Amino acid sequence: MRTLGVFDGVNGTISIIEDKATGARRYYEGNAFQSHALPTGTSCFTYVHLMDGLLREASNILLLGCAGGTLATMLHRQGKTVTVVDRNPQSFALARDYFWMPKEIRCQTADFRDFVAQTPDRFDGIGIDVGGPGFSPEAVFDGPALLALRRVLARNGRMAMNILVEDGMDPFTAGLACSLAGPDLNAWIIEEANESERNAIIACAPEDRLRLEPRSMPAAIARDVSSWFVRRPQPGAAKSFPRAPLGLFGRSV
Repeated sequence: MRTLGVFDGVNGTISIIEDKATGARRYYEGNAFQSHALPTGTSCFTYVHLMDGLLREASNILLLGCAGGTLATMLHRQGKTVTVVDRNPQSFALARDYFWMPKEIRCQTADFRDFVAQTPDRFDGIGIDVGGPGFSPEAVFDGPALLALRRVLARNGRMAMNILVEDGMDPFTAGLACSLAGPDLNAWIIEEANESERNAIIACAPEDRLRLEPRSMPAAIARDVSSWFVRRPQPGAAKSFPRAPLGLFGRSV
């Protein structure tokens, strides 16, 4: 391993580390492992591939949160129009300089809540991956923010959101999923197994069944995803239905 750069970040020291054998790069900020990418710009994180799979049906995509920009890069290379919003412009520079994010991707420096409240644009796909030290999703994703997100989502659009959860059946995540889905979309929660603090993906889409496509995913990612679980949040959001194994993609839930 070798260090490519060390920078002062808003949430602590940023370190960019490269595996000399593979060329894969890692982005650390403070104690957070923000990004891990191959030299193609493709993410090594399973949850990013899940978000990519969930947003593939969209063509004009808004991404909230940048870090190494791997999700933006993956979607852009599929021919999508991608806009990335992050309040820290340093993330855009690092994503371009160290993580192969194409310069053609539109980048906007703003708090995402201000952006979605003010933009006249509509997007048929929205990806949300924001956080950091002291971040409180309960405080950030309040009523006005959720209404603004729904406003900028085009008719029959879709959303994918990454969130860290400690309790797989926590009511907040279920309630957030139902609020993002609103009256016209279906919601699912896809989460890692056997982790005390784990990534969960909230998926909201117009189709009745969750469908994920394995063919474009690296084999190691597909193997890892087979151990994830999927559940439907119950209307009323106090509980969720029991989890079911997600299986090797192609499963419909």
